[in-house]
Amino acid sequence: MTDKKKSSNIKSLVFLHLILLIYVGSSVMSKLASGQQFLSLNFIMMYGGVVLLLMVYAVLWQQVLKKLPLTVAFANKSAVMIWGMIIGAIMWHEKITWLMIVGTIIIVVGVCLVVMED
Repeated sequence: MTDKKKSSNIKSLVFLHLILLIYVGSSVMSKLASGQQFLSLNFIMMYGGVVLLLMVYAVLWQQVLKKLPLTVAFANKSAVMIWGMIIGAIMWHEKITWLMIVGTIIIVVGVCLVVMED
């Protein structure tokens, strides 16, 4: 693989993970909305934010699929669990257990195996 192609793949993977953070952001907004009174202005605005983030994610996901093989993109999508775990620990002080860390390692190893194969 040429240096130019490697650089392009790395940029595409970074872009993919930024898009996955947008996807995680929709889950964060959804969790925040669940703490609001049903159909209150805050509730409606937060769920509107969820829909907006999912729309942005859907458009950007299609752009990523133009640059990366589908297998690589879907393998990296499992990283959403990792990002969610990190954001949960930061925002809601959720406890990260050893089993969660082992699961994260398994996910990272699996993603690396798929990405290296392509």
